[in-house]
Amino acid sequence: MIYGYIATSVDGFIADAEGGVDWLEAFTPTDTGYDGFLGAMDAVIMGRKTYDQIIGFDVDWPYAGKDCYVVTSSPLDETAGEAVAWHAGVKALADRITEKNQKAWLLGGAALQAGFIRGGHMAWIDLFVMPVLLGRGVSLFPSEGDPQMLELTEQEALEQGIMRLRYRPV
Repeated sequence: MIYGYIATSVDGFIADAEGGVDWLEAFTPTDTGYDGFLGAMDAVIMGRKTYDQIIGFDVDWPYAGKDCYVVTSSPLDETAGEAVAWHAGVKALADRITEKNQKAWLLGGAALQAGFIRGGHMAWIDLFVMPVLLGRGVSLFPSEGDPQMLELTEQEALEQGIMRLRYRPV
């Protein structure tokens, strides 16, 4: 099964205009359940930009012991942890996760998230709406493509004005 867990500003951006996520630091005192969520995952899936950003943080690889699939059309310059470049597409990767009976976190990458949702490959996505207006940046989801209906299955108000919304693709 593939799961989403992503933060967005109220105005729908997952990163600022430079691709940074420093604006999330103001919300680190709030427990969003991240540690428990990550601990339940066997694998992580990410796009190339997200991978490069994580490598650039100058921290230990945060997904040690988990399979890591980097969806990219080019080879990885360096490999962190268990990361492997995945070139075979979204459906093939979803099939691989199912065959291995894994729980995988689809992390970052607006277009990648939309591709997995529209393909019917995600069980649900937890969307954390942070009470901040960025004004511009990287959109939560790309504006192109056919509409995809989502069903709100859970909602929770957290500290600091954060809302957790769990959606299931319909």
